[in-house]
Amino acid sequence: MRHTISAFLALCAVLGLAAFITLAPAWRGFDAWRQIWPLVMVFATGVTIVSLRNRHRFVPVLLALGCLAIAMPAAPEWIRRLSTSPARAMLDEGEEVTVMTQNLWGLRRDPAGVPLVVDAINPDILALQEATRHAKPTVGALEASFPHIARCRSTRVLSHLPILDSGCVRHPPEISFQDAVPCDWELPPAVRARIELPDGREVTIVSVHLTWPFPSVAQDCQRRNLARALAGEAQDSLIVMGDFNAAAPSRALARIGRDLDLERRSLALPTWPSEGLFSTTLSAEFPVPPMLVGIDHIFAGQAWETVLIEAGPNTGSDHRPLIARLRLMADQS
Repeated sequence: MRHTISAFLALCAVLGLAAFITLAPAWRGFDAWRQIWPLVMVFATGVTIVSLRNRHRFVPVLLALGCLAIAMPAAPEWIRRLSTSPARAMLDEGEEVTVMTQNLWGLRRDPAGVPLVVDAINPDILALQEATRHAKPTVGALEASFPHIARCRSTRVLSHLPILDSGCVRHPPEISFQDAVPCDWELPPAVRARIELPDGREVTIVSVHLTWPFPSVAQDCQRRNLARALAGEAQDSLIVMGDFNAAAPSRALARIGRDLDLERRSLALPTWPSEGLFSTTLSAEFPVPPMLVGIDHIFAGQAWETVLIEAGPNTGSDHRPLIARLRLMADQS
């Protein structure tokens, strides 16, 4: 009887979670499980291993099929990352820049390690989110290291390259709010900066921080309004990066890429939760990196070629930074 009850509970738990992940396109509540599929996979794998002792031999087989169903939606993302080779080095074929994005977790803690990482990497452009409250000392140190700064609410774009103009990302002026519904007002903290590259070309960089996708519909509203606000920018050379609070293979993240009409360069790169969520010591030792989901992303237009992209080291924040080397291809016209 004990084996029968444990088999029933195990099958309900694992196959139920597999059903939620499979049905993600049907409802945002199910889609939330796709955001944390690695956690679900760890749990399901553990249950499957324990079930090997169950006298009902069909139970591990069914649980293994459940694990496969949990992993299947994420498989294309990982296959694409493993099969994508970095861009080949080409002389005089475009302007190369290093960009970095970091959520500072300013509402909870000062990520004191960020300036050390930034000094080591020396990015041309740094995008910050949650640059507020506890993170203000770190923000001040970072702003002192960059000659050009764009600010809006809790977001920043810091640049070693000249910023020609900047400001908050706002609703386009032709939008009338006379008959607006609450969703129309939703716009995430975001700052834009028009930057001049060494070869004289101009590009637009956006740092953004979207809210969580569940349980409310606020992220859907923010996503649509952000895309509408950026529609007037030169899309080919646009870079939008930051904390999107959406992880692959969720439908929420797919919709963000669709609405922005930009290519997501951050494939299968977990950035959360970093060591900073569990320890205030930068030297804290973890047997394996704790990051499980990638909610920080870099989207770029078609004119940008990805040379390298990776998650950075622990900075004391609950997010790892994302670092990318992108090349703006030479105009072929």
